[in-house]
Amino acid sequence: MLIALAWKNIWRSKRRSAIMIAAIATGLWGGLFAAGIFTGMYDSIVSTSIDRDLAHLQVHAPGFTEERLLSMALPGADSIEHTARAIAGVTGVSPRTLVDGMASSAVTASGVRIVGLEPVKERAATAIARRITEGSFFEGSERLPVLVGKKLKEKLGLRLKGKLVLSFQRPDGTIMYSAFRVAGIFNTESTPFDGTTVMVRSSDLAELLGAHPVHEIAIRLATNDSLGSVQRQLAAAWPAARVESWKDLAPELKLSAESADVTAAVFLGIILLALLFGVTNTMLMSVLDRVREFGMLMAVGMKRRRLFSMIMLETLFLSLTGSLAGTVLGALTLAWAGSAGIDLAWFSEGLTMYGMSAMLYPAVHAVLYPTLGAMVVASSFLAALYPAIKAVRLVPSAALSTFG
Repeated sequence: MLIALAWKNIWRSKRRSAIMIAAIATGLWGGLFAAGIFTGMYDSIVSTSIDRDLAHLQVHAPGFTEERLLSMALPGADSIEHTARAIAGVTGVSPRTLVDGMASSAVTASGVRIVGLEPVKERAATAIARRITEGSFFEGSERLPVLVGKKLKEKLGLRLKGKLVLSFQRPDGTIMYSAFRVAGIFNTESTPFDGTTVMVRSSDLAELLGAHPVHEIAIRLATNDSLGSVQRQLAAAWPAARVESWKDLAPELKLSAESADVTAAVFLGIILLALLFGVTNTMLMSVLDRVREFGMLMAVGMKRRRLFSMIMLETLFLSLTGSLAGTVLGALTLAWAGSAGIDLAWFSEGLTMYGMSAMLYPAVHAVLYPTLGAMVVASSFLAALYPAIKAVRLVPSAALSTFG
């Protein structure tokens, strides 16, 4: 009976209740959409890094990620590659040779990281082949082809089919100079990567080095859910190698991924805190308008705790109705925007400095919705406390004499 009475009471002043519900719904809708933008940005940075070159897992010789020495080749690379391919959930495995060197053109020179790769295997491990904007991904028959990033192309004044001289140290300590032909230009979501990376065929690099060291094996998974399982299996099979996930290789990406839900919850909490004052004001006005009614209820025997509960329920219903409408509206908006995407091409130059795609797909993780529900209930009770306490402190005789 108390529940039914509380529900009827919030509609006694339809305009006031409707305005408050609309305010709550609009606030939560905007908050959810903003949270979706934040989460979409974080997810974009992580996914583009995995697609670009990081992959889900990488295998190196111990100490290579810290020292990055040419001599620190991965022992048993072929066997590790074979083992990785046999694990369920692995969709791509790409062995790489990594050499620090210098890229020179007729205009200037720049320090680069030379990545020796096998094109067919790299296609399955990363999306770099789909980022070629000019030329092709090692599909021609020219001798010593090289792929360069758009930023490096602009820095060195290169053009497609133009000559690029790469210099690097061989295992015996001598410096090797070799002229390559630009076979393709890639343009990823990361300006730093595009300005410091060149890619060549591992067979060409091995011929110039006089050896074929494998420094890194990049492993692509079907889903991120199997990351821990695959990492443990590889680490158990090859304890002498270091098996690292993208979270280990790029702690800043791990922090971004883990902070997405926290950031969204904090943002929504701020909005709910602002709405709390509005709900408190609305309920306080309702209490002041119904002083005589409350006095009469207490005079005929309603206990103060039941009156307190009724006002708490009224506030809870008011908040839940508005939050339900806002959540449904926000979820529908996120579903549409997450499918169609938001084109941020005007800001692409700035976004690429952070490794973020110009196409943003807002989304919130499912765990945020129960968190939001708990936050709404908590804020509702906080908003109801002062009006409810104000009501139960009324003296029935004094309340009945109000307004007449």
